[in-house]
Amino acid sequence: MQGLEQLRRKRTEHISIERLADELRNARYVVALTGAGVSAESGIPTFRDPSDGLWRRYDPAVYATIWGFWRHPSKIWLLLHEFLNEHDPVPNRAHLALARLEALGIVQAVVTQNVDNLHQDAGSRRVIEYHGNLMSASCYRCGAKMQLTKQMARNPSFKKKLPPKCGCGGYFKPDAILFGEGIPSQAMSEASREAEACDLMLVVGTSATVHPASDIPYRAMKRGAKVIEVNLEETGLTNRISDMIYIGRASDLMQTVQLLEPHPPESASGEDSANSAVEVLTEPNARPDVQEPPVRGSSD
Repeated sequence: MQGLEQLRRKRTEHISIERLADELRNARYVVALTGAGVSAESGIPTFRDPSDGLWRRYDPAVYATIWGFWRHPSKIWLLLHEFLNEHDPVPNRAHLALARLEALGIVQAVVTQNVDNLHQDAGSRRVIEYHGNLMSASCYRCGAKMQLTKQMARNPSFKKKLPPKCGCGGYFKPDAILFGEGIPSQAMSEASREAEACDLMLVVGTSATVHPASDIPYRAMKRGAKVIEVNLEETGLTNRISDMIYIGRASDLMQTVQLLEPHPPESASGEDSANSAVEVLTEPNARPDVQEPPVRGSSD
C-alpha cells in the first residue's frame, strides 16, 4: 500500500451527527474500525498521551515487546495487574452505541485495535480483534489457553505467582499483540474481507495511519466504499482517504442511535422518550438486545 502522504489529496467533507445518521441509514453494509479514542472515555489511558500515557510510566521496550517478554515474562503480567487495580473500565456510550447499531442490523462488524474486551462487554457479537485481547492468554510453548477475569488479575495472590506457568512448563503470555509480533493471520484476513465487503467504513477514535491498520480503510476506499471518520480532530486520513468527518467524541455515536431507532417509545415529550432510551443503554451493566448476526467467512 502506498504511504498516506503519497495519496492524492481529496476534500473531506465535515458533517453533522444528523448527516452521519443518514449515511448509516442508507448504507448496505457498515464496518466500524475503532481505536484508543473509543476506550478513552472509559478511563483507559492511551499509550502515547503526553500527560498520562502508559509509556510514560512503563518502558515499552521492557513491557511491550516480545523480546522483553522472553527476558522478563513477569513484566507484562505486572503491568496488567497494576493497570486493573488502578482502573475499572466498563463500556461507555461509544461501545454501547456500536453494539446497538449492530443489533439494529446497521453495523455488520467491528474491527478494533483495542485489547480491552469492552466491545464484547457492551454486547457486540461480531468483533475482530486486530491486536488481540488482554483478558485471555496462551502458553508460549504448547498453545494452551487461559481465560482471565478482572477479579483474578486484581487478586494480590495472583501477583505473587507471576508469570503464570503452564503444565507443560512454559509461560502464559497475554494474547495482546506485543511489538515484534505479527498481526494474527486470521484477524488480518477477516479485517481485509470486511473492508472489501462494506460500502461504508466508520473510523472511530483512531487515526488509523500506522501500518498495517492503515491498510483497512485504504482497502475499503479502493473498493468504492465511503470512509467516514468520527474523531476529535482531523487525522492523517482526512483529505486523503476519508470522504467525510464528524468532529466530536466517539460517544456522540449514541445520538445516531436515537435518530435510527425504528420505533421510539411514544410519550408526551419525544425528547424525553429519546433521552430515556439512551439512559437505559448507558446503565453500567446494561446490554443491548443483540441478535445473532448472519454467518460470514474473522492501538493508536
